Amino acid sequence: MKVRSQTRLAALMLCATLLSCNLQTQPIEQTDVKASRVQEVLRQSWKAYVDRFIQADGRVIDHKAGGITTSEGQAYAMLRAVWMRDRGVFDKTHTWAVNNLNSGIRKDALWAWKWGKAPDGKWRVLDRAFASDADEDAALALILAWKTWNDGAYWDRAQHMLASLWTAGTREVAGRRYLLAGDSLCDARSCRINPSYAAPYAYRIFLKFDQRHNWQELIDSSYYLLNKASELTATRLPPDWLNLDLKDGRLTLGNEKDGSFSYDAFRVYWRVALDRDLHNDPQATRYLAESLPWLMRQWEKQQKLPAVISAKGQARADYESMEMLAGLAPALRILRPEIAGAMYGRIESSYSNGVWGDRDSYYLQNWAWFGTALYSGDLALFNVLR
Repeated sequence: MKVRSQTRLAALMLCATLLSCNLQTQPIEQTDVKASRVQEVLRQSWKAYVDRFIQADGRVIDHKAGGITTSEGQAYAMLRAVWMRDRGVFDKTHTWAVNNLNSGIRKDALWAWKWGKAPDGKWRVLDRAFASDADEDAALALILAWKTWNDGAYWDRAQHMLASLWTAGTREVAGRRYLLAGDSLCDARSCRINPSYAAPYAYRIFLKFDQRHNWQELIDSSYYLLNKASELTATRLPPDWLNLDLKDGRLTLGNEKDGSFSYDAFRVYWRVALDRDLHNDPQATRYLAESLPWLMRQWEKQQKLPAVISAKGQARADYESMEMLAGLAPALRILRPEIAGAMYGRIESSYSNGVWGDRDSYYLQNWAWFGTALYSGDLALFNVLR
């Protein structure tokens, strides 16, 4: 079995290098996840999430962080709501975000990333800076809502967000345009860049509908950044954060914490797997095939992964991250289906009555849901974009 797996991995790497492989050689439908069971899990867990984390006015609450609200949380809720065709929740989470994270707060169409209880006891924006992953997720959700419900008002809002994201959230450096993580993470010499914000599947969709901006530049820089990041770690796993030199475009690791593969970076694999499954891009298959072997070997040895892995491959946590497994399972589904199945099985075993594991962890509930949807191939939502 090990020899056969290695042979398959080598073949996938070769075909990706030659840009000639068909990514549907193992269709999504071949997974052993039963569609009816998955649909029930996605519906049940969405209802439980709405009941537990979303207020009646549309505010998404992070119970483990003092009840704060983030732009990320609002965008995740919008994306899940349109995925589930829940227009009522979509509208109220979107409206709350616009009214509380943008209107009177920022001059563009982007969202302040953090809202919560201030030292004076009042609830308000705590940090006006945007976080680009939330804004691109929200813009994508708005485009999907436009096509799902045939309402141009969503497209109007999406266009404003895309224009602001391009202007404030991207920057050309040494001939390449990069997605910035936010507007408070650059100084005169460099910017902190988050690889897990790169969403090439979304930029392809933006490119299709928004003719005013060349989103192809971000598709190209996303894969350039991810491949360069892999060259910086002994594991070839992406780090949580990188530093981008604004003079020559050089990418470097920061401190040990930033250089670890953990809380942020696992999302890279979900995003690249979605690009592979939606758009059949050989760059996605190549990246997965070339960056995941170290992790696959670790799983074969230990049957688990630490929640934090240093750039040198050392465990920096003595516990697992279910979120990480949820992001990795879809990425490994074609490369190593038996490992992907084992990871998904661990996620599934933690599920009960609409909740995965820690019922107060909004981050886990979101990423277990996204991982389940992508691993099982529940991508019919995106058909509205054709």
